[in-house]
Amino acid sequence: MEVHRCRFVEYQPAAINALDFTPPTVKETRLAVGRADGSIEIWDPHNNFRFLKVIPGGKDLSVESLVWSHQSVLSNQLDDEDEEDPEEKKRELAELLAEPPRLFSSGLSPYIVEWDPVSLTVKETVDSNGGAVWCLAVNSKGTRLAAGCEDGRIRLFDIEDGRLEYMRSFVPQNGRVLSIAWGPQDDYIISGGSDSALRKWNAYTGETLLRMTVDRANGEPTLVWSVAALKDNTFVSGDSLGNLMFWNGDRGTMKQTIKAHAADILTLTANADGTVVVSSGVDCKIMTYQKVEGNINNNNKNKKKVTGSKGTWANVQRRRNHWHDVRALAIDDKNGIIVSGGVDVGLVAGVGGSLFGDRLIQVAPFPEKYVISLAKAQNLVMGTFANSISLWRLGRAEEVETSAANNLALPDLLEQHQKCLELQLKPDCNITSSSLSDDGQWIVVADVETVRLFKLHQVGDGQLAVKKMRTFDQALARYLATNDVAAGAHHVLFTPGSNRLVIVTAESRILVVDMLHWEEGNFDVVREFGHHRGLDSEGHQTKNSQVATVISITASSDGQWLATGDDLNRIHVFNLDSLKHHTELPHSYYIHTALSFNDFRPNELFVGLANNEFHIYNVEKNRLTNWSKAHTDFTGTPLEKIRDSIKGVAYNPSEPKQMVIYGNTYMCLVQLTNNKDASATTQASQSDKRQKRKRDIASTGPVHQVKSPIQMQVSNRYQQILFAGFKSDNSLVLVERPRFSVLEKLPPSFYKSRYGA
Repeated sequence: MEVHRCRFVEYQPAAINALDFTPPTVKETRLAVGRADGSIEIWDPHNNFRFLKVIPGGKDLSVESLVWSHQSVLSNQLDDEDEEDPEEKKRELAELLAEPPRLFSSGLSPYIVEWDPVSLTVKETVDSNGGAVWCLAVNSKGTRLAAGCEDGRIRLFDIEDGRLEYMRSFVPQNGRVLSIAWGPQDDYIISGGSDSALRKWNAYTGETLLRMTVDRANGEPTLVWSVAALKDNTFVSGDSLGNLMFWNGDRGTMKQTIKAHAADILTLTANADGTVVVSSGVDCKIMTYQKVEGNINNNNKNKKKVTGSKGTWANVQRRRNHWHDVRALAIDDKNGIIVSGGVDVGLVAGVGGSLFGDRLIQVAPFPEKYVISLAKAQNLVMGTFANSISLWRLGRAEEVETSAANNLALPDLLEQHQKCLELQLKPDCNITSSSLSDDGQWIVVADVETVRLFKLHQVGDGQLAVKKMRTFDQALARYLATNDVAAGAHHVLFTPGSNRLVIVTAESRILVVDMLHWEEGNFDVVREFGHHRGLDSEGHQTKNSQVATVISITASSDGQWLATGDDLNRIHVFNLDSLKHHTELPHSYYIHTALSFNDFRPNELFVGLANNEFHIYNVEKNRLTNWSKAHTDFTGTPLEKIRDSIKGVAYNPSEPKQMVIYGNTYMCLVQLTNNKDASATTQASQSDKRQKRKRDIASTGPVHQVKSPIQMQVSNRYQQILFAGFKSDNSLVLVERPRFSVLEKLPPSFYKSRYGA
């Protein structure tokens, strides 16, 4: 088999600056990941962490702080003489708790932004009028938002009942506010600043209640990067000297100082009970502390001897899971998870146990599925970046005789990979999706504000150039204005044959654009589907009328079928020939991670699930395929033991009875042949067994059907796979981005030499 092992797509994720889990009152736990390029990723922490969607960032943008809020108390808007029925109040509270959480972020601009997690667009902004907003914190009831600003003031905002309104500013301090946290009863706020001090504030009046100073070195101010308030009113601070300090929250006196790190403590967090504190920073170490209350039960493999008098804090666990600065930590008490992230762009999760260390999960740093497009006929590979597109023409190598077992020489290249186009868009164009047509003639690029269509043409020496189709812009703008549809898109996709362009808008509307008459300047939207908005084919509301974000999209090789899936696990199939909704697949307990139509049997739809099981549906007959019916038990299969989710599927034209499933760190070859097709001998044997089974049923009653084992082989040879697909018989295009390629582009990490080392 010929493998085009491509590493020329230099996809570089940004550093992780902020992490936050949804509050415990939210039914479905989600993790928000804020990065240095301004993008915000939404993850499902179940099933070894599953990537859901991303709010795109942009040039010169950065997320410095990120918080979820979820209001858990009713507003007191009734007059004193009015009495509310307890049952009515209970119903209103249940409706309030059923509302989705709200997401806020801040950065180096003076604005606090509320995001819509469904449309992935800005919902509302408010100006802090205090310069850069370095930190955010929401109270436990989800009704107040505190922001620490560049000018040394804490500003309080009312976020009750969907509002985002300025309330008051606190007394200013010297230097910027770097960290902030609410007290357990929401009656005070603690903050850390750049003036070697942390303060306790009255949350109602904004007055300073206590001021506590930390150590200085060489007369330079110490930065208090992180603070936390525990349940027993103990304050915890981490500073630029590496000191972890515990304070008496009532008197403002220092209780204990621990030289926890060799450099700055950039982040710390604590569990809800206030019994575990975790810190990390520039030296990459993640340190876990517990309060000494007699004997500490520590069964973790990284345990160390605990010493200290009763009431003090002791280090009980030490890990080094990152290669560079750790900038963010977050704990989810409901599921027993701690996550960390930083400059090395990857997430690491600790799951289970009182110290969150029973099991470690290295979350893949390249979660997105639609970064790469392949034009098979033209040997073109397209990579998508933040605001640019790169197009490469694949090279060619001489054939190598593989029959000889001792022939391990690499083939000589006859043609090198050639970069034939670099399309740089405007800095404010934050690409959400792109697609390269199968014939290599079209490129479509989308962001949350617009969709752009480009025509490719040759300019000599193998180079390509593009022409923007302004008639497409005009036709689409007319349709959007006439039908009151928001501009921008989350997904764009050409059908094979380039006859149609599918656009999934930010409002989860699916638009089908006719491409056959482009020479006349006609780009008509021939159909709109609103099923992911909870609408039926006639546009009427259905029982499940909730709007959801489309996260998966695929089209069949004959252009007849289109399948789309959203983050509520609704998978819809559309017939693009009749332009009608065909069916909705049955809901699975596990949410899907990949959709793909078989290239040789276009009516067969592969659905990969979060637990790494998969089903194959015959969408034309609205049922599972015979193979999928016979292979429902994945127990003990190699795929079941892999933590990485299924990312996509590749089909080899020379092996129509096989498919290659791939994730970030593996490729899995699956045989789609039934055992009864193996040989005539096997068929005869099975015939004998059927006759015996009939006799058994006649004498003893029905027996359970034995499911066939799944034949699969897994390879871990390739790492951090961005894309895999066959361009022709036995010719696989594999785009990978090794972890060391990402790390080598990072600045030097902290290093402290040791004597005698």
